[in-house]
Amino acid sequence: MSTKRATPLPERDFLHMEIALAAMQLARPPAPAYRLIFRINLVNTSRTGIKLLGRKWMLSENSGITRIIEAQKLFNERPVLESGSIFSLSGCHDFGTLPTNVELRLFGIDQTNTPFITPPLRFPKRTLKDR
Repeated sequence: MSTKRATPLPERDFLHMEIALAAMQLARPPAPAYRLIFRINLVNTSRTGIKLLGRKWMLSENSGITRIIEAQKLFNERPVLESGSIFSLSGCHDFGTLPTNVELRLFGIDQTNTPFITPPLRFPKRTLKDR
């Protein structure tokens, strides 16, 4: 058994990430209490080409529950973004109680095959308030 610690991925800020909250719906039982619907635009603002390999969500809610969701691919894609390229995605997350923190990090490789993770993209707190 190895006692070697995993080396954390270097954080690189290749992308300008914009998030638009499409809606936060109050659902009816037995569905989850809240559904957060969003759209994210990713723009490669660096001079380096990158390939996005996966995502990590951290979802916290008012009840104290925090879920971490990691996945390979971005909604069934591994997009390659040359300098100036744009990639957009939409999705939703369900919550049992009012969401308090929604954070996204993306990981990938640059054009030299060096792995990286992005700084966290956080939904603005004002968008998570009950409507």
